[in-house]
Amino acid sequence: MQLKPEEWQALRALEKCTLGKATTSAESIAKVSGQPLDRVNFGLNELNKRKLIGSGRTYEIYIPAVDLLALKFYADKDYIQALGKLIAKGKESDVYEVLSEKGELYALKLFRLGRTSFRDVTRKRHASSRQFNTWLDVNYQAARREFNALEKLSEFTKNVPIAVAANRHTVLLKELPGVRLTNRPELVDARKVLREIMDTVRDAYTKAGMINGDLSEYNILTDGATVWLIDWPQWVGKDHPNAKELMKRDVGAVEKFFERSYGLSADTDALVAYVTGGARFPAVRRV
Repeated sequence: MQLKPEEWQALRALEKCTLGKATTSAESIAKVSGQPLDRVNFGLNELNKRKLIGSGRTYEIYIPAVDLLALKFYADKDYIQALGKLIAKGKESDVYEVLSEKGELYALKLFRLGRTSFRDVTRKRHASSRQFNTWLDVNYQAARREFNALEKLSEFTKNVPIAVAANRHTVLLKELPGVRLTNRPELVDARKVLREIMDTVRDAYTKAGMINGDLSEYNILTDGATVWLIDWPQWVGKDHPNAKELMKRDVGAVEKFFERSYGLSADTDALVAYVTGGARFPAVRRV
């Protein structure tokens, strides 16, 4: 979608007003953009026709408009030349394959907390203007939090995605091979894969001081031999008041999945003791 300069200027100004919890009237948007009101009104009208924003007494920005702003950022940086297929669709994010100017494949993760237009979120949740702005903030903050988490984790383990850049509600990642563990792929050595998952959880905890907080077969990728733990925006520190419960839930979810899907079982408490610094990896038995 090609936007005119007036549209880009109006869209960026609307975004700033929204994030700044300021009024999103045409006059306020014009003031923020530094452009004449008639020029801004033209841009807003065009954006409204394209269904990128909603209009009334004030203006509301929709998810496709924010997607465009992020894609333009990556295109201007030569990270993205073409948007490819949808790799994954979840409750809180979409992941697309993208191609760079140099022919490199990346994965672009777009947070979708709410998964609807911003207008629909406020209507369905009966949200105030302040809550509406906070909803937009949450998507931006989730992307930044995941980017920072992956940067930190990559210092201690190779079993997490490599984050290349972040912008707005998106994180650009080096594309990984394999499928989600929930697909129950054939594993070269299921015991070894389970151990690698637990070693990664252990490295995150003992070296980075981090607990995923939502670990399950849905956010573990594997190519059958190696694993990568993905989705880290909800991570907590080891000093979190619920750290023990969250770690036990993470470890227990993985253990139960391997028991159901691969016939392998281990004592959850013993696994928790190991990933939090214990010396011995517990026995894994066939069931």
